[in-house]
Amino acid sequence: MISKKVRELFVSLMEASDDSPVSYDVETEQYSGFFNSAVVNKYIDLGALELVDGGNGPITILLNNRDDFLSSFAAGVREAANGADQSYADYNANPFAFSVGYEHFHQVAKKKRKIAGYVCHGFENDETGLTHQQ
Repeated sequence: MISKKVRELFVSLMEASDDSPVSYDVETEQYSGFFNSAVVNKYIDLGALELVDGGNGPITILLNNRDDFLSSFAAGVREAANGADQSYADYNANPFAFSVGYEHFHQVAKKKRKIAGYVCHGFENDETGLTHQQ
């Protein structure tokens, strides 16, 4: 099970959009926002993230092996939606990302009311009916 703070960090990256607290720059592939610096530092040390700018204010980071992370996160969401168990994580390029997506799907599904207009990588977009891709 992934801790709430860790899940929040990586989910905030997957929710990045123009209307969210975390932004994503397509050209530079950088994420900017106000993150828990202790969690960011831990994942920098583990090699999952790279710090671009960490001065006063928002932190800018890169997600290493972003393509693998995105595909595995979306696979976790998809398998959770299909009712599969988390053992499918072993078959992904990034089992950690699969688990984050899997657990996040279940957190969203627990809510009594569906969040209208919710945008997150791997989740179906209510407006288009398509799976959102970052």
